[in-house]
Formats: sequence, structure tokens, C-alpha cells
Amino acid sequence: MNIKLNKKGADKIISVYWFAILILVAGGVFMMVSTFYNSPYDVRGLEAEILSDKVADCISNQGQLNFNLIEEDGKFSEAFKNNFLNNCKIILNENKPEYYFEVNFYGVDDTSNSVFDISYGNQNWKAGCSIQEDKEHEKLSKCLEKRFYAVGEDNVQYLIKVLSIVGKAEKNVR
Repeated sequence: MNIKLNKKGADKIISVYWFAILILVAGGVFMMVSTFYNSPYDVRGLEAEILSDKVADCISNQGQLNFNLIEEDGKFSEAFKNNFLNNCKIILNENKPEYYFEVNFYGVDDTSNSVFDISYGNQNWKAGCSIQEDKEHEKLSKCLEKRFYAVGEDNVQYLIKVLSIVGKAEKNVR
């Protein structure tokens, strides 16, 4: 018996499976890319960390307080406080303040009463720090508090708390 097989029919069946696999792979790649690029980029936490690092670097260098921060009589300089942004070379948008930072200096023996403080920005963002852990309020603001110790003149030690807050919900959160 001599049976002749139709090779053209087999090629048509394979090509249908080939196109089905190609469509499935292309659809999977499309779904992965659209899922990846539709997720929001929330960089407010990183911005808050950069802001607090910039403030901390201006206040203290290698554990020593900035020499401009304390006057000759041993008191903190109000002139440095009033011109803090220029002294530290920090540029924030003045028209629409989306940032807030607060620096509190405490004596090592009394960490409940602030000796000196510096703050700048929109204080309304501070209210969102206490509720930012809730899922429904996570788009309000991002808060970050850093603590470190520094030594001033006459070896006086200070605990320094830097609270930095970034709002920018319209730009960073969808």
C-alpha cells in the first residue's frame, strides 16, 4: 500500500498553532509592560530623606556643630536661623511650598524640652505625619525623622531631631 500524505495540511495546522503562541506571547508582554508603567512612582520618601540629609549636613559636620550656629556667648544664633536656607544653600519653591522641615536641639540630659529650633515651609503638612500610616491617608505627605548627636563648643552635647516632610501629592502620586 502506497499512501501519500498531504504535507500541505500539516503545515497549515502548525502555522495556526504558531500564530496562537505568537499572539499569547505578545499579549503577555503587553500586559507586563502596561502593568509596570501604570504603577505610580512615589519618590516623596526619597525626597524627604535627601532634604533631611541636606539639613543635617548643614547643622553638623562629622559630629561637630556648625560654628556659625552658636554665637560667642554660647547661645544659638538667631541670624543663622533667620537666614537658614541661604546659609545651607537649600532652594525650595517659595510660591507653592510643598516641603517642611523642622530641626530641634535638645540637651543630652533633657530630651523633652527643646533648647533651640529651626523650621521652614508649610506647617500644614505636619498634621499628616501622625496619620500617614493609614492606607487611606498615605497620599497626604511623607514624613521622615532623623536623630543624631553633635558636639558644640565647650564639648556640650546635643541631640538633634530633623523632621522633613514632602507633600507633592499632585506630582508624585496618581
